[in-house]
Amino acid sequence: MIQALKKLFLTEAEEKAPVSYQRAVAALLIEVMLADHETDEREVKMVKEGLREISELGDDIEVIFDESLKGVDEANDLYQFTKVINEQASNAQKMELLKGLWRVAFADNSLDAYEDQRIRRISELLFMPHSEFIQCKLAVQSELKGL
Repeated sequence: MIQALKKLFLTEAEEKAPVSYQRAVAALLIEVMLADHETDEREVKMVKEGLREISELGDDIEVIFDESLKGVDEANDLYQFTKVINEQASNAQKMELLKGLWRVAFADNSLDAYEDQRIRRISELLFMPHSEFIQCKLAVQSELKGL
């Protein structure tokens, strides 16, 4: 009887399996891709490249991308993803993630205010100083100018 009552009070988040580091990275990249409510093929490509570089995935990128896309739709907030990153990533890894987020935002040659706001929010949840947020943005902008 007690077990039945406990089950009634468990939230969906408690019942689901924990989010892996790769899925958390994928979810945050996808969040930026979807922030402006327009999905460009260049953004999708950049998300997949970011997954390959940041989380060192091999052939599982398509599977992780598809599952994470579905997971982002079901997510209530960004905290469940940033929590995993905070627990497992070093400051250097967080900087690389921020650069990856900026690359996704700039992939369609247009930075939308919603994309900027989403990256700013993720940066705050990752406990990144504002100076590092700006530093990553400028680094990616200079990368793009060099292309």
